[in-house]
Amino acid sequence: MVPSSKAEIAIPVDSLLKFPSQAVYTHHSGQATATVAKKGEVIYVAATCDSLQREVEYYEELYYKARDALEQKEREMDSVETASKQSSDSFFDTLYIFVVGIVFGMGISFIIFIIKKTKQ
Repeated sequence: MVPSSKAEIAIPVDSLLKFPSQAVYTHHSGQATATVAKKGEVIYVAATCDSLQREVEYYEELYYKARDALEQKEREMDSVETASKQSSDSFFDTLYIFVVGIVFGMGISFIIFIIKKTKQ
């Protein structure tokens, strides 16, 4: 929670009208600042509160950190899924080669057995 700050300037109307050109009244209280300035025939009034900007920056930083952490976690999850799929694919590739090797070996053995039987 941001503590409230209030800066007030009380200027009598006759003083405001006699206000010299380029003069500035400023009052600062806590994080709040009030400024009254006269430039030519125009009177400018401004109020700022620097704690609000700090709060915005704080929450922006939290947001960016959370977003970056989420993106990193998503990248890690994607890489784990990819690695899992690759290891699953390589297991079935190996099993296929093993089965083909056994069938091929049995076929060769059968042919050799037939050749030996016919020679006898």
